[in-house]
Amino acid sequence: MRTDATEVLDSAIPVLAKDRAVSMQTIAKRAGISRATLVRHFPTRQHLVQAMAEKILDDCERALSRAEADTAPMEQVLTALVHDYVPFAQLWNLVYVEPDVLGVPEASARADVVFGRTVALVERGQASGLLRKDMPATWLASTFCGLSETAWELTLEGHMGPLQAPDFITAILLRGAIA
Repeated sequence: MRTDATEVLDSAIPVLAKDRAVSMQTIAKRAGISRATLVRHFPTRQHLVQAMAEKILDDCERALSRAEADTAPMEQVLTALVHDYVPFAQLWNLVYVEPDVLGVPEASARADVVFGRTVALVERGQASGLLRKDMPATWLASTFCGLSETAWELTLEGHMGPLQAPDFITAILLRGAIA
C-alpha cells in the first residue's frame, strides 16, 4: 500500500486527470489507498490538488534543467525531454490547459513560465534546424505537450508500453503521421 506523500500524489494524478470532479473517496479507492491515508497527507481536496499542481510543475522544471535546455545540443535536449515526457503530459492535462478547473489559478503563472521555457527550447530547435521553422514555436511546444499527454494516457490504459512512448512522441513530432 502506498503511504508516502509522493507515492500518493503519483497515484492520484491519473485519477484526477480522468475525472476532475472526482471525490477524495474515489481518488483513494482508485489509487489503491485508504481514505485515511489520503487525508493524513492531504486533509482536503484543495490541499491534494495544490500539492499535485506543485509536484507537476516542479517535475517539469527539473526535466527542463536535466535536459540542460539552455546549453546542450538540441538533439540531446529533445531526447532528454521526450524521455522525461510524463510531467509535461500532466502539466498539459491538469495544470496548463484549464488551471481554474482545479481551483489552483496561482499554478497558472508557474505553468506559463514552464511553457515559456518549453517554447524557448523549441525556438532553439528551430534555429538549429532540428525543428521546422515554418510552424510557430508555440504551436510546436503545444504539440509536444499534447503528444506527451496522449502517450501518457495510452500508457496508463495499457495501449502502449512506457518504452514505446518516447519513440512515438519523437516520430510524430519530427516526422508527422506520414507513412
